[in-house]
Amino acid sequence: MSNSLVGRKVLINLGGTYEPIDPIRGISNKSSGKMGLELAKEAYIRGADLTLVVANVDVKIPSIFNQIHLETSSQMNECIKKLIPEYDVFIATAAISDFEPIDMMPSKISSSLNLMLEFKPVEKIIRQIKDLNKDVFLVGFKAQYNISENELIECATKQIEMAGTNLVVANDLSHNGCGFGSNTNEIILIKDNGQSKKVPLSSKNVLASIILDEIEKEL
Repeated sequence: MSNSLVGRKVLINLGGTYEPIDPIRGISNKSSGKMGLELAKEAYIRGADLTLVVANVDVKIPSIFNQIHLETSSQMNECIKKLIPEYDVFIATAAISDFEPIDMMPSKISSSLNLMLEFKPVEKIIRQIKDLNKDVFLVGFKAQYNISENELIECATKQIEMAGTNLVVANDLSHNGCGFGSNTNEIILIKDNGQSKKVPLSSKNVLASIILDEIEKEL
């Protein structure tokens, strides 16, 4: 499988975004970036021309990778929109916040105050990808919590319908060994032709190889 992605430009985003509410505090999620990093390693081994867009992660990204570091959902979205026209594959592993504060406070909010925050929706960048590059092979990730397998597949199918995703990697974070930060996961791969494939609990480097095998079949 070595060098099987030579000549292909692959973009991967990873990690969790951070939305500041004041200069010191903010709201984020527990995404570690482990799955995105394993996919990056596998794509690199296969010869891809690789770029990583990195939010907040718990992993060390090797300096050999071309990297862009940022923090917020809005920064992530603007960066992806600028880059995507030049890429053959986009693997969207990052956990991008669905909401951001309407206003960030200019100074630290006093801990003595009762606090109510207002949020506004962040644009869904994955729904714009195909408008910006109709030929890119788009891989989405869909994480849910404590739902049935059929419901999980239905959620992934809705993403395909709304975003034109070619492949969705779906998982239930409530399952043992499948939470944010774990070294393993149990996934269902759902294709835009309606086919689905369940992959039992496996290490994330094994899953990365399986996911890239599926991508290569369609390139």
